[in-house]
Amino acid sequence: MLEFIEDIFNGITIKAPIKSSNFALELKEIIAFAKEAKKNLIWLTLTKKEGAAISTALDLGFIFHSCNEGELVLVLKLKDVFVPFIPTHTVGVGGVVITDGKILVIQEQIKSHRTIYKLPGGMVELSSSLEKSVVREVYEETGIKTKLEKMVGVLNTHPYRFGKSNSYFIFKLTPLNFDINIIDKDEIAQALWLDLDEFFTNKEISTFQKEVVKSAIDGKGLSKVASSDYFENKEFVELYL
Repeated sequence: MLEFIEDIFNGITIKAPIKSSNFALELKEIIAFAKEAKKNLIWLTLTKKEGAAISTALDLGFIFHSCNEGELVLVLKLKDVFVPFIPTHTVGVGGVVITDGKILVIQEQIKSHRTIYKLPGGMVELSSSLEKSVVREVYEETGIKTKLEKMVGVLNTHPYRFGKSNSYFIFKLTPLNFDINIIDKDEIAQALWLDLDEFFTNKEISTFQKEVVKSAIDGKGLSKVASSDYFENKEFVELYL
């Protein structure tokens, strides 16, 4: 049987090298299992020696994702979900939205984080600015429209997805409406305005989340001061000082 692991992003990764002599049949069985388990994606890595399996995977709906000198990565989308691009590093954004002594938090469908609630946010897509990304993610996860106020923190983590580094930018945002209306219900189980006192005293909320929010409340942060007008031949540029 083909070996695979289930990842924290509700996907399946098929391990290389492929040793099965019944590759097509066993790949079909994994696809059936993934659909039954309501998985998002199946990742398949093939080495040079397994080139003959490429056409079989393509016939079953896989598409090319990325490659290097020694291997090719294919992916099968089982839902309409974001497929991370191959990175030199990945970039994420998070939003601190506070009003009237309450903070906007979310709870994910998949409990992949060791915290009951977390700040809304997500991955920055190709050709998207940090500002647009954090405003979009907060809206999709909570239904709250926001305006960027300032950058309040940066976290760098290694290793992360694909074994690369991840840079996570946290912004304080001003809410423009207040009624919760989750758009991305496949990813988000709950969104709510939580009392700040409860946020800071709840032992199931991570220390990292609390420190970020303290920085947003107490620190001056960095304001966005420049756009593409300051730099020639750039589609967009963000400068925070």
